[in-house]
Amino acid sequence: MNSKQLLRRVWWCGLILALAYGLAACDDKWGRAAQALTPKRLPNPVQSKDGVSYIPIEDTAFLIPEKTWLVSYGRRSTDGMVDSFILHATVPDVQPWSPARNDEMYWPAGPGKKLLIYIKGGIGAASQAQDFYNVPNSIYSTSSFIEEPSNQSAQGLRQFRMLRPFYKDEAAEKEAIHKWGSEFVEESKRSSGKPMMYDVFYELIENDHIKYFIRCGDTWGKEQIFQSCHLFFPFTKSLMVDIYFMRNEIAHIVAMADKVNERLHEFQTAGLAHRIAQPFSSSNR
Repeated sequence: MNSKQLLRRVWWCGLILALAYGLAACDDKWGRAAQALTPKRLPNPVQSKDGVSYIPIEDTAFLIPEKTWLVSYGRRSTDGMVDSFILHATVPDVQPWSPARNDEMYWPAGPGKKLLIYIKGGIGAASQAQDFYNVPNSIYSTSSFIEEPSNQSAQGLRQFRMLRPFYKDEAAEKEAIHKWGSEFVEESKRSSGKPMMYDVFYELIENDHIKYFIRCGDTWGKEQIFQSCHLFFPFTKSLMVDIYFMRNEIAHIVAMADKVNERLHEFQTAGLAHRIAQPFSSSNR
């Protein structure tokens, strides 16, 4: 082997070694980057045993039968703590799910005859709970309402419409023109202060405070098939309850909400008693 061949071989060997080192370093960097980007598995505070789930949320806790009442729960991505959970129940008797009533509650198409009960925590829920009791705005603290004759007065519900807002100032009007055009803005100005007819609101008011606040889809005062409603009330200072139901069940909604409220307190009493007692030792769901 002459000197040129030897030098060429040494050069190639050096190049291969350099590439191998570079690839190894790159692989190490990418590996560390991927490890840093991979979310850590946060501990699940919801624990299950004997068909019952212990669910701590905000400043309280619930003990809930899984197969009959509990649908699901949600957790925050930041710390893994529970920020919401969902229950379901029959209408109008507010009983737990059972195989015998499954087809009634869950249709192949359409909403079915059931309540979906959302319990929500977080900053938004705390803000809604703080404003909730104010008549008539409640959770819509910056909106204006007008009362109209109630078609649910037999339940003690008063009926309201939300008024179309006015543009607060010239800057807000210019921003609206930029977003939606001058024709839309002019039409909005002509209808400002008039009731909006696509939603109707009901309120159960006791001692000048709102107990239940209801929003239903509406089409110019005409009920349509599968129109949905939401009934809201605060459960604690940091938890809001949102009951989803079909409008054709509204004649029973106050009684149903009372039953939901009562059952939630039962679940909470059991949860808090369990928190004080022995730690809930079980496998995570």
